[in-house]
Amino acid sequence: MKKSPLWLVGMAASGLAGLAFIGVGLLKPGQISPPENSGTAGKPWLPEAKKKSEAVRIAREKIVEEVKALSGLTGKEGEHRVFVSAQLVYLPENAEPVQPLDRKMKTADGIEVGWKMKYGLDPADPRVKDEDPDGDGFTNSEEYAAQPPTDPSKKEDSPAKESKLKSRSGDPLAMGVSFAEKSGGLFTIRFQVGSKRAQFKGKPGDSFWVLAWADGVEVLGDEGKLATARNKAKDAGRGSHAIPLTFSTYEEKVEKIKDEKAGGVEVEVDNSVIVLERKDALEGPQKLIFSNPQRPQVSQWDVGEIRFFTPASGGTEVGPFRVGEVFTFEGKDFAVVGRDGKKIQLLNRSESGKGPFWVPAEATLPGNPAKP
Repeated sequence: MKKSPLWLVGMAASGLAGLAFIGVGLLKPGQISPPENSGTAGKPWLPEAKKKSEAVRIAREKIVEEVKALSGLTGKEGEHRVFVSAQLVYLPENAEPVQPLDRKMKTADGIEVGWKMKYGLDPADPRVKDEDPDGDGFTNSEEYAAQPPTDPSKKEDSPAKESKLKSRSGDPLAMGVSFAEKSGGLFTIRFQVGSKRAQFKGKPGDSFWVLAWADGVEVLGDEGKLATARNKAKDAGRGSHAIPLTFSTYEEKVEKIKDEKAGGVEVEVDNSVIVLERKDALEGPQKLIFSNPQRPQVSQWDVGEIRFFTPASGGTEVGPFRVGEVFTFEGKDFAVVGRDGKKIQLLNRSESGKGPFWVPAEATLPGNPAKP
């Protein structure tokens, strides 16, 4: 084990003090050394004292040489250790080698010394920040960064599990929605996924559901039929999201405009509007402007699958879900309210006052994640 320079200097000082004590005790200043009496009984004491004094001198010189050998220390990493006690702390990155312990002091990993000591973690070990003593899926660094910091030794006390969610969703899947026809007080709304179409025909005040999946779409006006359709999709291994809708209002809006392409001739254009109300997590009005072959007006709704992965709780995949759907995770209800590329926006509906947050895309997919 490499000796501390401070320890060696202390030992040297102790040796010098001991030598001085012997000198003063045996050879007092001004006192004449008595002659040796070879005729008296017993061993002569002066040669023995000189011999001991010489042994102390040799030991002292050895310590001094060891201290000199350490004089080339530069303070670089690897030339010292970190010592922490209840009174003093010695940290390599600080200019002063020894200073009073400040529990708020942070080591190179950004974690306070006091926080590490509170939970029995070694402030000198650079591996501490990446360790997970309680196996809850959060490193010591993540537990320290939580607001407020959590106990890294207790699995039940960990940061919010949703903070570990990563998106592994595919690209958005668009469902086209358009106001297609009107006749005799009835209005037709068309839904299209890929080449598959379904339509609703009704009037303001009617409610219905749109069931969409990767390669199909279905419109249902009865809850019993909806349940049957969802079970059928599940049995076929298709994830589906039923969007509850209400035909809210219709506004007649026929206008005359100048058609520049026709030489400025005034033409009649139907810009009548239907308002649908979504009753899922995307609550709110969805306006559809009447479309005809000359002026198609199509809205795009995202109905693509979304999956999440989390290393917390042993590593699980969660999903599939769709924009507008609500799901439960770790005892909390979350609504999928948006998508931006592979990032997904969630809203925690179990905790009021919190706004939506973005779940980042997963960088690397694990081999065989356990599915719930």
